[in-house]
Amino acid sequence: MQLPPPTPPTQASSTSASTSDTPAVVSDRNPPGLSQSADKEKDPIVPPIPPKPTSYVPQIDSISQKMGESSEACKSLKSHIGWSKENVVLIAVLGMTGAGKTTFISKVTGKSDLGIGHSLESCTREVSVHETKIGETTVRFVDTPGFSDTYLSDTEVLEMIADYLAAAYSKDMKLHGIIYLHPISENRMTNPATKNLEMFRKLTGEKNLKNVVLTTSMWDKVTAEEGARRERELKEKFWKVLLAFEAKTIKYKGTSESAREVAGLLMENKPFYLQLQEEMGKGKKALKDTSAGREIMAELARVKEQHQREMTEMKEMMMKSQEEKNETAVRALKEHYGKLLSDMERTLRDEKRMKDKEVKTLNERISALEKKGMCNIV
Repeated sequence: MQLPPPTPPTQASSTSASTSDTPAVVSDRNPPGLSQSADKEKDPIVPPIPPKPTSYVPQIDSISQKMGESSEACKSLKSHIGWSKENVVLIAVLGMTGAGKTTFISKVTGKSDLGIGHSLESCTREVSVHETKIGETTVRFVDTPGFSDTYLSDTEVLEMIADYLAAAYSKDMKLHGIIYLHPISENRMTNPATKNLEMFRKLTGEKNLKNVVLTTSMWDKVTAEEGARRERELKEKFWKVLLAFEAKTIKYKGTSESAREVAGLLMENKPFYLQLQEEMGKGKKALKDTSAGREIMAELARVKEQHQREMTEMKEMMMKSQEEKNETAVRALKEHYGKLLSDMERTLRDEKRMKDKEVKTLNERISALEKKGMCNIV
């Protein structure tokens, strides 16, 4: 359905629809058919914009529903609004599972329930965006699942993050910075933590590390002396390369004030695209061919080889136990073999997802998000 042509601007059309802190939709940037000039009353097709809007998207959804608009027209309107990106700071919060990403966002936004209808557990298993005001600036925080998740494979986590980043890229939404959380309560740098850090570096790209704040959390769970020792080890060993590329470090003290101090370090940054976005967007690469994707593929190959070796050993042990008529050992080995088989199937499934020739393009990823009702990316 074609929207009516725009009406000439009048004094009435420049009046804001709201005097609250919420951004008003009515301005010179209104898309065709959304003018609030007096002429709109002559056109029964265009309904009035609801008063005191809470955000752009619900208004557009309401208008399009009343007009009988197709989803394509709705997308067009959303695209035309431009997400008010010039007035918004976008900050991603990353880190391994259990680092306190959602808790940090709860503190910085003042919101106690970030699940929005979901449990806290399910919230941390998908990408979600939460908005607040810091001073006069609207800041949106992107909460992401961590790698080495209990429920999600690294392949699934990377796909979720890639989907969000692809959608943001399509809207020309750039990040102002990244907060990478690490719990200082971890008494050693585990293999999952090291792997998560490497994936983070591949996602971000070295040239963007100057826009990263490496943030230590959970200081209340360690003594000041022990915390200082662990922080020193992080800086001198595990974060050494990141710091060489001008990443910053800061202690997060667990308070709202401290959370806003961390965010404040990034708010004046020049917006940028992550390396993954440039590889998939500008470079037109499939996810498996990006730096982060190649890291996942290498890990899958390593894990698959390990599973194959362990399964071969289990078979030999079962055969020997059967010959010795050790039924207790046979049952235990069969149970362990079944777990290995399940792990192997999951690894092969993840490998197939990454290798599949029908790898989703950037546009297909965005389309899939819109069908799931996740096109409100920021």
